[in-house]
Amino acid sequence: MAATRGEWNRVDEYYQRREDLLSQEALSPEHLKYVLTMDRAIAEQITVAQAGVAALLDDSAKIRQRLQGLRRWNGAMSSDSGTIERHI
Repeated sequence: MAATRGEWNRVDEYYQRREDLLSQEALSPEHLKYVLTMDRAIAEQITVAQAGVAALLDDSAKIRQRLQGLRRWNGAMSSDSGTIERHI
C-alpha cells in the first residue's frame, strides 16, 4: 500500500524491517511465495513512478528551453532604456 501511495521512505523502512526478520528465521514456502509476489508488485510501482518522474523532468526541460528562448527574443526586442517591450 505504501508503494501504491508513493511513500517510498516507508517502503524502504518495511524492507529494512523485513531484512532484519528474515535474518532471524526462515519463511515457509507459502510465505516466501507471498513475499515474492509483493516484491514484484512493488517493483512495478517503482517502474511506474520512475516513468512519471522522467516524463515530468522532460516536460520541465522543454518548458525551461521555451522560457529561455522567450527571454532571448524579448531581450533582442527591448529598447535602449533597459525595459522589455511586451508583444502580444
